[in-house]
Amino acid sequence: MGGQNGPDLFSGSDPEDDLLAQLAPFVAPVAASRTAVVEDSTSLRIAEAIHDAFGDLSSERGLTRSELAEACSAVASPEEFDQRFGVFVALRLLERVREKAHEGRYVFNPTSGAALLVFERLAEAGGVEEIMSLLDRTQRDVASGTLGEKELVRRLRRVRRDLRINTDYLLRRVRSRPIEELLGQRHHHRVKAALILNARRLVEVVSRDFPGLRTDGTHLIREALRYSEAVDEFHDRLLAQVSARRDFSMLTAEQYRTAAQKSSVSALAGVFSQVVFDPPALQVSPARILEAAEKHRPPAPRRRAAPPPEPAPGPDPVEAARTRAAARRQQRLASMELLLGGQAEADLTQALRGRPWRAAVKMLTNALRASADPSVPFIVEMSVGLVIDPAGPVTYASPVSLFRVPQDTSAVDDASQRPSEDAG
Repeated sequence: MGGQNGPDLFSGSDPEDDLLAQLAPFVAPVAASRTAVVEDSTSLRIAEAIHDAFGDLSSERGLTRSELAEACSAVASPEEFDQRFGVFVALRLLERVREKAHEGRYVFNPTSGAALLVFERLAEAGGVEEIMSLLDRTQRDVASGTLGEKELVRRLRRVRRDLRINTDYLLRRVRSRPIEELLGQRHHHRVKAALILNARRLVEVVSRDFPGLRTDGTHLIREALRYSEAVDEFHDRLLAQVSARRDFSMLTAEQYRTAAQKSSVSALAGVFSQVVFDPPALQVSPARILEAAEKHRPPAPRRRAAPPPEPAPGPDPVEAARTRAAARRQQRLASMELLLGGQAEADLTQALRGRPWRAAVKMLTNALRASADPSVPFIVEMSVGLVIDPAGPVTYASPVSLFRVPQDTSAVDDASQRPSEDAG
């Protein structure tokens, strides 16, 4: 049921476009021009003074340039204010109440207020999320006793001013901007309940530890509730648009929950009054399908094993292969006995070097095959050394030794355990 005439919860605004839209007002308090960042604190002092003026004096109608110049007279000269004012308007730190060239009233962009909070936190080694962060930090500092009354007053008034600016800005947009612009602002106001809770907890701690600041706490709670009402008005306009378009993809999960808890059954049923549903289908679980298939499956046909094929006429090829293997084994055995000459071991290096190359390769190959055959009692060992003879039949070769493996290992073990005749 997605809307067809504009963005919804899933399309929204492109994140990259949203970032670019917030970037200019964010850096405006420290910008020397539209394309450069300042190298001194004059711009930041003027931005702070403008911020405080809106927090103390602003309404939905905004402030004029002369009012802002008077508010900044204590921190900057008229020339410095005139220079920064044009940059602030160009970078949208200050926005005209109406998009007209002759409009003389301005409002403060909350994104620039969030930037001022960030700059202050960096200087201390410290939107709506930034306000909540300041609330949490202030509550912890008051509870730990590390925050003096003067600094506490400054923080309370800072939070109150930022809440007022955010509320005025939100109300102006809710009451004057098209719905397409509001859809992209939904994620900016999802922490309303948490903000009010944090503000109430801070005021409770302040009233207990600093009774003289209860008035500042009351003003803070008033601004928090005013912001909550502005968010409610924002959601009411979204809900009105939802009803007109029948586009419920613009609602958040919390708004769905509220509608389900507070709307009547007939109102909830009316949402689907013109929706066509398929007829219900029989639900069968996979386990029941497998059980039925196993129960009604026909038995597998029984097949007798095929009789073995009749042997082909003539000699048995397997037996012939065994006979050839035995003959080769006897040939290797005889060759090794000839190389050993009746001894238990023999050095084959000189024999290999004295033969032609092909004969030496054949001799070494036969010795290695005999060593790999478990039924032939001989072992070949090859050294890692290298003998080089450029003038000989075999130009290079590694030392090779041939050993006979004793057939009766028990005799060897008994001899190693028997004491010598010269002992003791």
